[in-house]
Amino acid sequence: MTDHPDGECARARVRCSGCGLSVPIVTMYGGPMADCRLCCFAWAVHHDPHLCWLRSNHFDADVEEVLAARVLDLVPRLIAARIVLGEIADAL
Repeated sequence: MTDHPDGECARARVRCSGCGLSVPIVTMYGGPMADCRLCCFAWAVHHDPHLCWLRSNHFDADVEEVLAARVLDLVPRLIAARIVLGEIADAL
């Protein structure tokens, strides 16, 4: 992954649910994917290069601020989804 502010990602690995080994995150089919060569299993992953870079460079305060901003950004969508699901439940 080269979308990090200072270049290469040092922590772009996830654990395979099939064999349990740590596998790299690579760009395949236009997005980040984990590709386990042992299991022949590949899956799409969410990899935020900026947040990953902040974590790997120990900017804990910045990471918390980024996460708080993301949660606050999602609150209106979550409330709207709950309203829609409530309407669906009432219709049943």
